Amino acid sequence: MKFKCEIDGTRTLKKKDMKVTLFIESEEAKELNKNLYNFLDKPLIIEMRVDDEKQAKRLKQITKEQRDKIHAILRDMENYIGGETVASLKETTKESFIRATEGEDFSLSDCSKEIASAYIEYLIELCMELGVPLNERPDSAYSNTDKYLEMCLRKKICCICGKPGEVHHVDTIGMGRDRTKIDDSRHRKMCLCREHHSEVGNIGQDAFDEKYHVYGVLWEG
Repeated sequence: MKFKCEIDGTRTLKKKDMKVTLFIESEEAKELNKNLYNFLDKPLIIEMRVDDEKQAKRLKQITKEQRDKIHAILRDMENYIGGETVASLKETTKESFIRATEGEDFSLSDCSKEIASAYIEYLIELCMELGVPLNERPDSAYSNTDKYLEMCLRKKICCICGKPGEVHHVDTIGMGRDRTKIDDSRHRKMCLCREHHSEVGNIGQDAFDEKYHVYGVLWEG
């Protein structure tokens, strides 16, 4: 049998396998459901015909994961700030993001991945400034880990949990030396809260980096 469908998403699995999710409209789905049981114990060969232009455009658009991340951050803001809904926060933060980037208006239904990524990073930095606790580790939204770690040092927030933090020198300066008189620009650093600063001292830098998937970066401050 033949049926029309669209690629709804793709995901790389372990051992480099890939999972492809298909979107099938209701009428096609009804017919498919009638016959699908015939293939439960048989090989199923699928021929896919892809509209190159349509698929190329789709691949450049915001992903479901990005859209979900944006709404999760807005919900965190709603819970912390109070008095504003996710919908109103979306509009106000979009407006401030557009002003800050001097960009054009956009929709979360079909904007580009690049705009979505920049908007997510903007929201995270805004949350850091307002002290909004995030349910998910903020670094998960950054494709550029160096940029995230540098932002944490600049904003003085813990790169693990987002709480107020202090500079932790990955490359130790040495006991008894006055750090205020030493050029530490070539020393790797990260920003950690008191809790995670104590943890790195207890378990060691290598174990800490492996546990949280972070590392020190060069930053002059």
